[in-house]
Amino acid sequence: MGSLIPIVAITSSIGIPAVVIIILVYLSHRKKLARIALIEKALKTDTPPDVLEQLIQTINEDERKKSAPPKERNLIHATLLLALGISFFALRFILGGTDVQGLLATGAILFMLGLAKLVIAFLIIGKTSEKP
Repeated sequence: MGSLIPIVAITSSIGIPAVVIIILVYLSHRKKLARIALIEKALKTDTPPDVLEQLIQTINEDERKKSAPPKERNLIHATLLLALGISFFALRFILGGTDVQGLLATGAILFMLGLAKLVIAFLIIGKTSEKP
């Protein structure tokens, strides 16, 4: 039983991310195939050209979704990093002891990165976007 621990640890550390990546790629590919099938059905039927053009334009717009503005993106990242930092601080205090100093260091780094993202979002990006 004790000899299975390294095997399970290595397999799960490599296998779980690989499975997640495979699932994401499969779902993305399936979505693209569904879009292609929809266009093919529209072409096979006698769909008016303007409706077909509008369908293709809508599908292309969905594929090129606009990303969030820089300020909103940095606020989202800052919130996530601050939450992660606070959760590591809380986990350190829940576990207690002196052997969990790595949690405190990780929490501090994440918290500082979150604060830096907040500064970027409010001070730097806020000033550049207000100027015409």
